[in-house]
Amino acid sequence: MAQVISALSSLENKDAKTANIDRVDVAETVVDGLAVTIGVDDIKIISANEPPVEGSTIPAVVLKPSLFKSAFQKPYNSKVKIVALSLVIISVAFVCFVLIKPSPNVDDDASNQIELKQDKEKALQLEALRLQQEKEAKDRQDKIDIEDSSREIELDLVLIPSGKFMMGDPGKDHEVVITNSFYLGKHEVTQEQWKKVMGNNPSIKTKGPTLPVTDVSWNDCQEFIRRLNEKTNGGYRLPTEAEWEYACRAKTTTKYSFGDTITKSDANYGGAAGATIKQVGGYKPNGFGLYDMHGNVWEWCSDWYGRYSSDAEINPVGPLSGTTRVLRGGSFNDSDSYFRSSYRIYVDPSHRPFDSGLRLARTNVSAVGPATPKLIIPAATKLLVAPFNEAKAKEIQKQVAKALTKEVEEKEDLGKEVKIDLVLIPAGKFMMGESGKDHEVTITQPFFMGKYEVTQEQWESVMGSNPSTKTKGAKLPVTDVSWADCQDFIKKLNDKTKGGYRLPTEAEWEYACRAGTKTAYSFGDSISKADANYDSETIKPVGNYKPNAFGLYDMHGNVWEWCNDWFGDYNPKDNKDPQGVNSGERRVVRGGSFFVNESFSRSFTRGDGDAPTIRNNYDGLRLVRSN
Repeated sequence: MAQVISALSSLENKDAKTANIDRVDVAETVVDGLAVTIGVDDIKIISANEPPVEGSTIPAVVLKPSLFKSAFQKPYNSKVKIVALSLVIISVAFVCFVLIKPSPNVDDDASNQIELKQDKEKALQLEALRLQQEKEAKDRQDKIDIEDSSREIELDLVLIPSGKFMMGDPGKDHEVVITNSFYLGKHEVTQEQWKKVMGNNPSIKTKGPTLPVTDVSWNDCQEFIRRLNEKTNGGYRLPTEAEWEYACRAKTTTKYSFGDTITKSDANYGGAAGATIKQVGGYKPNGFGLYDMHGNVWEWCSDWYGRYSSDAEINPVGPLSGTTRVLRGGSFNDSDSYFRSSYRIYVDPSHRPFDSGLRLARTNVSAVGPATPKLIIPAATKLLVAPFNEAKAKEIQKQVAKALTKEVEEKEDLGKEVKIDLVLIPAGKFMMGESGKDHEVTITQPFFMGKYEVTQEQWESVMGSNPSTKTKGAKLPVTDVSWADCQDFIKKLNDKTKGGYRLPTEAEWEYACRAGTKTAYSFGDSISKADANYDSETIKPVGNYKPNAFGLYDMHGNVWEWCNDWFGDYNPKDNKDPQGVNSGERRVVRGGSFFVNESFSRSFTRGDGDAPTIRNNYDGLRLVRSN
């Protein structure tokens, strides 16, 4: 600004020396990036920076101070000239203030663009580094998981002896008999064990390898058990509610297995702030050597929830159907009243409570079975693989019977010269279903099956009455029995004998019917009236036609035979000892009957069944007995 004032003063001095103001006389200076050209007729102020890019204009202000000119031309006194000069200086100062801001600069813009690009590249590099670190961390975790999965993780099981006890709350209890010993998990299933089988850990709130697994539904437990049975010699399942309470009580009659009172040193319970699950085995075991039967997590049982029977029961399995499943034992989140040996709750089988887990049971197939089987795939077992002929079937039956110290054929004496004939069916593998729609199924355990359909005299020997309405005869198959009636018959039969009787699964039935064949019938692809009782007027005595390769009679025709399964679509992935769908409205029947044509008697044909309470004069049953 001082330079501008100096330029103006120079112009004034020149005017003082000459009266000819019109002559060309110019003063120039540069100040703060502005070029100031002061002439007699105007004052021009422009940017002194580099010219802008093509297409833009140079910022400039041109002042034509005629007032100032006249002021300098006329012989005014010095005060007037000073005022005029001051006005010029103020005007120039204002213009300088406006133009002093730097004009857009190409180099600055380019520099800014470069900086932005560099920042963006740096951000991308940082993001790429973060993703790489995450991948490396995941790879390290995968490696840890793989290393962990190579270790053998043991399932500790305790052999629970058979016995009887009073089930339920005092005053509302009833006698229950457990006729067969069984194994029960020494501990609740841990998160480590679950992950070993399933490949993941569903527990949400608290994680740890030796903590009980949580957040699992009843249905999840069934899938876990299915996969576990594939990895081992099988036999794993959830305990029945009766088995659970019997094992929990361990021969006690008190509220808890250790007495009528409970303290925090006895179990994990209370539900206080910060309460959570604890490592399995953290408290003293009960009389059977089982840990955490009270508290820690609720444990799923196999039963549908329903009212108890008031009568004495043998090996009860709960209602035939329902909407909720039973849980036992209480959890860390509950008060002590929930931990009583008799206390029960019920939950939808698809629900995953945060405080619920499971404890495994295992059928005692052999009294000398291992007490601590490991989760490792056993060595290949020799199976009877279809197709095979009758000679091969007979040979394997004898080998299996010898290994089990059994006979190929056994008899169950019901008294009064009434006997049930049974045939040993070896474990094996076959294609289940209609050709083209079939899938491979493995029956992992041998079992006994009724040589004949249950007869009217056998039914009457157990039940005291004969329900058959249309045709009666001691050696005729019993008819007019519902699936529920069959369950009642089996329960009473198990009461009269050493137990183990049940209906066959649908897979067991078809495997036994085919007896190594792949044809439509166990004797070929065609059928005649000499082969089976079909498309006729009535039932015929059992054993009236030739048996199949396993020695079973009337697997085709005569009466439909109830199976244990609910009717539903096959699951090809459920290929080892399949049990069918978890629930439904109808139960499966197999084998056809006298009442229908031959197509219904094919080995793979499945009747869509009836409600479990329906009785028909063409429906009967055939027994199986677990080995």
